[in-house]
Amino acid sequence: MKLFPPYLAPNGILHRNEKMAARPLARLWKVSDPTLFQMTLVAALLATVLGDCGPPPNLLFAFPMTTVVNQTHFNPGATVKYTCRPGYGRVSYKSSTLTCQDDTWNYSEFCTKK
Repeated sequence: MKLFPPYLAPNGILHRNEKMAARPLARLWKVSDPTLFQMTLVAALLATVLGDCGPPPNLLFAFPMTTVVNQTHFNPGATVKYTCRPGYGRVSYKSSTLTCQDDTWNYSEFCTKK
């Protein structure tokens, strides 16, 4: 068995007992592979840039018609329909549906105090 110094060990390192240990994934982390790094970084950041939303907001004047349980993020374009709380009346020309868009829930005040 031929032994290499640690800095010459091809695709591996030498342990204290001087046996070779393979590091098959070591090449992925080399600086000589910037394209892989850039693609990984873009994929990791893309979801936040594209606008996933957190849970729908708690509104003073309305609450969700459907129960949104244990859902912590919503994809862009997701909608949640609300209904007015007691003591508030619906403004007929405004939508009571909240839409996830650009990392936030878009809506206008669709209920007014009676």
